[in-house]
Amino acid sequence: MVARPARKLRGQAMVEYSAVMFALAMGGGVGIIIILPSLMNALDRYLAGIYFMLNLAIP
Repeated sequence: MVARPARKLRGQAMVEYSAVMFALAMGGGVGIIIILPSLMNALDRYLAGIYFMLNLAIP
């Protein structure tokens, strides 16, 4: 059975799409791993500030 050109092109497009999606997923995963600790640190400081302000009024 001879593969038709359209089927061959469709297969190539699927391979390229899969490669691009894999690269984007890996980049996004690495970005989240790098940025998440700084976001958690900022949230920790924000919540500590709110806790400090709420407890400030109590003598």
